[in-house]
Amino acid sequence: MTSFYHTVRQVFNGTRAINAKFKYILMGISIALIHLFFMLSFYSFHIRVLFLYNMAITIFYFYLSAVVAKKERYESIFISAFIEILFHSSMASILLGWNWGFMIYTIALVPVVFYLTYTLPYFKGSVFVPITASTIVCVCYISIKVVTNHIPPMYDTDLPEKISRFFNYFNTMVAFVMQMFCSILFALEIRYMKRQLEEENRTLGEIASHDPLTHLLNRRSMNSYLKIAIERSIDKQPFCLVLADIDNFKQVNDTYGHDCGDEVLIAVAEVISGNVREKDYVCRWGGEEILILLQADLETAVQVADRIGKDVASTVVKSKDKEVSVTVTMGVSQYDQGATIRSLIDEADQNLYYGKKHGKNQVVTSATNHNAE
Repeated sequence: MTSFYHTVRQVFNGTRAINAKFKYILMGISIALIHLFFMLSFYSFHIRVLFLYNMAITIFYFYLSAVVAKKERYESIFISAFIEILFHSSMASILLGWNWGFMIYTIALVPVVFYLTYTLPYFKGSVFVPITASTIVCVCYISIKVVTNHIPPMYDTDLPEKISRFFNYFNTMVAFVMQMFCSILFALEIRYMKRQLEEENRTLGEIASHDPLTHLLNRRSMNSYLKIAIERSIDKQPFCLVLADIDNFKQVNDTYGHDCGDEVLIAVAEVISGNVREKDYVCRWGGEEILILLQADLETAVQVADRIGKDVASTVVKSKDKEVSVTVTMGVSQYDQGATIRSLIDEADQNLYYGKKHGKNQVVTSATNHNAE
C-alpha cells in the first residue's frame, strides 16, 4: 500500500508517467460497472432489450479490461468504447426518451476523444481523428434530439417520472466525472511531458556546454564565463587564469595507448575539479590542456595550482594492469585593468611554455618568468 501511495505521489508530482495499461484497465472496469448498474436497473424495470444489451456489454468491457488491455491494444479499447457509448446513448434515448439523460454521455465523449487520441501512439497525435469523431458525436446528438422531439419513446413504461429524473441526474453526474477524470489525467500527462522536456533540455545543455570525455566545460562555455569575469572586474573582483598541460602526454598515448591517455586525462580533470570552488570554472581548453578560471588573487591562485600539481603527481591511474603517473605544468596570469581575454590566455600560455622548457611539473607566473630572465 505504501508503494502504491508513493507511485501516486510521483505521478501527481510529474516525476512518473501514468501507466497506460493500468489506465485502460481502470477505464474498462469503470465503464463495465456502470453498465452493470444499468443491467440491474433495467432488469428490475422489466425493460428486456436494454437489460440484455447491458448484460452483453458488461461482459464485453470486462473482456476488454482483462484481455485486450493486457495485450496493449489500447486503440481497440478506445474505438470500441467510442462506438458503444454512442450507440447505447442513442438507443436508450430512442427507447426511453430524451429525459433519461443518456445523450449527455456523447457530449462527454468529445474531450475524452481529444485526450485519448493525443496520448495514443497509434494515432500519432492526429488532429483529424478527434475532429472527425467530435463531428460524428455532434451529428448524432442533434439527430437523436430531433427524433425524440417528434417521436414518443418506443418503449412505453409505467415508471414514475422520478425514475427518469434520477437517471438524468445520475447520467449527468457520471458524464461530468468522466470528463473530470480524463482532464486530470491529461493535466498529469502534460506535467510529466513538460518535466521530461525540461530534463532533456538540461541534458542537451550539458552536452552542448561540456566536454564529453572529461565532463569539464568546453571552450565555448568557458569563453562566456571569461567575459563575465572581465565585466565583474570593473567592481574590482580579482581573478586569475591557470593554464595546465599534462607533461609527456604524447608519450603516455604512444606507450600505453589512447584509452589509457583518456583515463589519465579524466583523472587529471577530476583532481583539478576537486581542488576548486563552485564559483571557479574548469575547462578542457584543447587536447591535454586544461584552463582554470579562479576567482582569486595571484597569491591564492598559485597556492591552488601548487596543490593541484602535488595531487596530480600523487595520483596513480590503473589501466590494463598497468599503473601510470603523470605531472602537470601550469602557467598563471592575473587580470589587470585593460587586459583582454586573449592577452590573459597568451600570458598564461607563455608562462606555461616557460615551465615546459625549464623542467616541467611546476607553476610559473609572469613574475617567476621575468625574474628568471
